[in-house]
Amino acid sequence: MAYRTRFNISLVKPPVFLKLVALIFLLSVALKTDLSAKDYSLHHLIQTEVAYRYQNSPAFTKLLNYYQLEVRYDYSPSLIFSAISRLSYDAIYDLKDLSSINPFQDRFQSTEPREISEVDSFDADFRELYADIYFDKVDLRLGKQITRWGVIEGFRITDELNPQDFSEFILRELSDKYIPIWMAKADVYFENMALELVWIPELIFNRPAEPGTEWEEFQLPPGLDKPPRTFGNTEFGLRMTTHQLGTDFAFSYLDAWDDFPTASRTIFGLNTGLSERSTDFVPRYHRLHILGFSFSRTVGPNVIKGELAYVFGKNFGTLPFDAEPADGISDIEELERQHLKYGLGIDTRLPGHIETFIQFSQQIIVDYNDLIIADRVESGASLLLRREFLHKRLLFRVLTLYMLNDKEAMIRPRISYQWNDGLKISFGVDLFEGTPGRVNEDDLHFIGFFDENDRVYTEIRYQF
Repeated sequence: MAYRTRFNISLVKPPVFLKLVALIFLLSVALKTDLSAKDYSLHHLIQTEVAYRYQNSPAFTKLLNYYQLEVRYDYSPSLIFSAISRLSYDAIYDLKDLSSINPFQDRFQSTEPREISEVDSFDADFRELYADIYFDKVDLRLGKQITRWGVIEGFRITDELNPQDFSEFILRELSDKYIPIWMAKADVYFENMALELVWIPELIFNRPAEPGTEWEEFQLPPGLDKPPRTFGNTEFGLRMTTHQLGTDFAFSYLDAWDDFPTASRTIFGLNTGLSERSTDFVPRYHRLHILGFSFSRTVGPNVIKGELAYVFGKNFGTLPFDAEPADGISDIEELERQHLKYGLGIDTRLPGHIETFIQFSQQIIVDYNDLIIADRVESGASLLLRREFLHKRLLFRVLTLYMLNDKEAMIRPRISYQWNDGLKISFGVDLFEGTPGRVNEDDLHFIGFFDENDRVYTEIRYQF
């Protein structure tokens, strides 16, 4: 086998190179820091992840290694600086061709030839970089960060502040699924409530997997018109939390951009169908206004929780022009409709000390029109089971996600062993069940699209 290498500075994009310089500087400072000083806190993480697709066209598809450095500096009791930096290198893209990693290119039926460049195997970035400033009744966090709203894990209902990274579908750990962005956050505390205000000046949207990679599904449509970076295009939100009658309540409002652009079927696939439709249509992002509500209540050993969001300004892609018009509407690329999302969940414990997390979610398009590709009501459910053994050193868990409309499922059993305080070893399987569909067809399925991507994987994590 002929081995290629792209792991050299000359081929690293300039922004990545600058990040690398900054990270090396941070690391050099950290290594020279007196670890006995109470003002500093350093945590190192080294992780290796290996994945092997076993069902169809068996092949190793991931050999990811990364080093993460977490630094905290307490300048004073009222001012604390935090940084989480990461260097990552996926050697599989230097050892194998993309045709071996992703042999399912026939799923993309584009009328135009695909030109897929090599995938960047190296990355350097700050996951988070912020300052915490504490006043008497106000806490400020300024910088690059991840802010979570909502109580239903896995289904994004009110939790819409940070965009998502789909470079490995939805398989990454929760903290890695979100893209950190620059924002200012203020928490104001009152006698029986708290108010959180968020301002996001950075315009960052969902990041699809790179073309040609194993988890490529949706891509940004050609000719996408991104909003200009102006003050009027920044995002802001507020959230009020309170504890009443033994229940935690939250009410929120978010004025932000939809992290998915709308371009009919072209939101999925590569340049598919757009050339056959109106030439003056420009795919773009749309502004959303989201009213949210959530609650969480402990009842004995159980936790009952719920979440609801009402979305104004959501645009939905439509069927092709040759489809049967509905309600006198035709020759349009998208329709704006109000959108309702809600989720319910319960955390409980089954006999045998099995922790159980059950969730159900629905999305409903108000004033539905038959030209819209999405179903009027889309439903999903998840079940997570956890069981600890050997004094919490051994953990077995299995996550099942089921989408009712398309009858597709993702099943993820995983076992982890905490060898000592620093070393943890994990093994798992990712199973995808469903009908893949085709990019140029209207029945493309979110999970079933990867029906041939079943894999086994292992992770080795060492932190100190």
